[in-house]
Amino acid sequence: MAKCGGCGKFISSAECIRCTKCPGAYHPGCVGFPASAKVSPTWLCPGCKAKAPRQDNSATPVKSAMSECCTDTQNPMTIMDPTPSATDLNVAYEIRCFRQELGAMRDEFRQFQSELLSLRMSVSDCNDRMTKIENKVSDVERRFEEQSPASYDAIEATIAALKTQINDRDQELLQNDLIIAGIPETKDENRFHTIKVLSAKLGVTVEDQDVVNIERIGGVRRNFIDGVDSPSGGPRARVIAVRLARRGVRDQLLRAARVRRGLTTADLNISSPPRRIYVNERLTQINSKLFHSAREAGQRARYRYVWTKDGRIYARREDGVPAQRIRNDADLAQIFGSSRVC
Repeated sequence: MAKCGGCGKFISSAECIRCTKCPGAYHPGCVGFPASAKVSPTWLCPGCKAKAPRQDNSATPVKSAMSECCTDTQNPMTIMDPTPSATDLNVAYEIRCFRQELGAMRDEFRQFQSELLSLRMSVSDCNDRMTKIENKVSDVERRFEEQSPASYDAIEATIAALKTQINDRDQELLQNDLIIAGIPETKDENRFHTIKVLSAKLGVTVEDQDVVNIERIGGVRRNFIDGVDSPSGGPRARVIAVRLARRGVRDQLLRAARVRRGLTTADLNISSPPRRIYVNERLTQINSKLFHSAREAGQRARYRYVWTKDGRIYARREDGVPAQRIRNDADLAQIFGSSRVC
């Protein structure tokens, strides 16, 4: 495969024009020939034409010196060879390539304009949607502000009633549970043995099958010394939660614990300073906080009794007065007075 003498690119034999004097080959376009033109069998390349000697003018009639002078004066321009040189062909090819690249850039620019128009349309559509959403939000806010405050009170009352119902159901799930407080905590403690000894001291027989689960509840106390409780505000042992298989056994333990209120750790042969042991029914977290608040409010209001029974909280000012049930903070304010409830 030969190289074109004009542009320097490789060219096949079928597409090239060859010089009859030298082995040079050219693209038809590089030497100014149309693709469909017929090439003379005596065609010479521009280089060979430039090297060819000029023919003499012996056949030209002799002219006078005056004629030659007039001729030179009238036509001072030098006659140039009309055959384009290799440099001219290269420049023409480069201009043609530049035009092609410029056309490709125009096509890319048109495509970019089309994509930019599509992007503008998409942004405009998004703006319209955002405007609609803002209008809807404004409409919802306006309708919300136009609602009467009575509807808010009804909603809050419904929510409070639902919370009370859920709390009551959670309390029913703890009807077989007990909370034992005051027993020192150790790492290798045998809680089941402790419960057996405690029930024996209370005079209630608890079989192995009566106990479902025993565990300490509450967060783990750091820097806690085994078997030692700090009565001066330091960390105390976590309470023990006991789940029994039968509610009757739980009620027997509660009644026996109320009869023997002075039970201490010394009665259970626990090697620690004597400490009071409390046995109570287990309450939900909400009821536990409510019971604590009720006891404090009852002390300030000089109520004689505040107690729990079957997961319910009651208060009585003195003997002979009906007991009042406390279900929520509103009952606390109503029974003990709003100024006495924290």
